[in-house]
Amino acid sequence: MTKLAIFGTSGFSKEVLDIALDQQYKDIVFLTHDKSITGDVLGFPIQHENNIPKLENEGYKFVIAAGSGEIREKIFNKYPNLQYPNLIHSSVTYGYQMDKTFSLSQGLIFAAGVRVTTACEIGNFIVLNLNATIGHDSCLDDFVSVMPGANISGNVHLCRESYVGTGATILQGKDEEHKMEIGSKSVIGAGSVVVKPVAENTIVVGAPAKELKRA
Repeated sequence: MTKLAIFGTSGFSKEVLDIALDQQYKDIVFLTHDKSITGDVLGFPIQHENNIPKLENEGYKFVIAAGSGEIREKIFNKYPNLQYPNLIHSSVTYGYQMDKTFSLSQGLIFAAGVRVTTACEIGNFIVLNLNATIGHDSCLDDFVSVMPGANISGNVHLCRESYVGTGATILQGKDEEHKMEIGSKSVIGAGSVVVKPVAENTIVVGAPAKELKRA
């Protein structure tokens, strides 16, 4: 099956297009909810979300190209019954049996150069952007976002909808039972170095990372 519909028309959707082409998808369209947006993205047509039933009947699968886990979750909740394959670039490398772990998830987007080591737990609709690394025994919950060049050490738990900015580093947790936890919906600022757990709904920045704001 080579038909894919990409939710979104932004810059990240163009990067997702690259992964889709790498994975041999041929018939590709972009989806928008904004009727004022028409035309194409890099030569591929834009269609309105009203056409989703028609696309589904024609055998299209779907991918949610949003860097924000919150937005990905909103779109999934709006269209929970579509087919959401994993898009994993051919240059992604991973540890022993992690491919079996990935196969149990849906909606994964792993960009070029990503490395996932071993014994990790992987949820659904996770974005790992260019050259991100995930260390051993880490746990990534649903709708987590890890931006380019971020380094997640071993024994880290990224809770639901947490966001790790470009070039950030999260140091290793104590052991498998005492992981370095990044709370749900928290944001790790670009270039930050996290040396201690982060509470939910918290923004941290700096090296070492310090709390900037808590919801």
